[in-house]
Amino acid sequence: MKKTTEKENYLKAFYKFEENSKEISVTELSEYFKVSKSTVSNMIKKLVKMGYVDTQPYKPILLTDAGRVKAIEIISKHRLIELYLVNKMHFALDEVHDIAEEIEHIENSKFFNRMREILGDTNLDPHGSVIPKTKY
Repeated sequence: MKKTTEKENYLKAFYKFEENSKEISVTELSEYFKVSKSTVSNMIKKLVKMGYVDTQPYKPILLTDAGRVKAIEIISKHRLIELYLVNKMHFALDEVHDIAEEIEHIENSKFFNRMREILGDTNLDPHGSVIPKTKY
């Protein structure tokens, strides 16, 4: 997979929609990302081709198993980073989201495994959201 931040952000959005039991549609994603429906449709086509989402006419867009695994990895990284920034680097809660948005796209598994090791056995980020257990 050619990695792009944009594709990973779409996968994160899918996961968040699923977490909140919301159906995923082009319209919902267009509003979420504040982009045109054609922009969303183009990205959906790419994600379908990569095997991360499944779509059928007039049906909600669904994450495939592979897409869910990737989305969970990205969400886990983001929430782990936020926890690390608050607990170990003493950033304020309102500062960590934007920093985590940048760092979450790092592909080095040693980095995230070490971060989890330093933080100990924890399963909630500083906002109270569950940090999914995953292999990085």
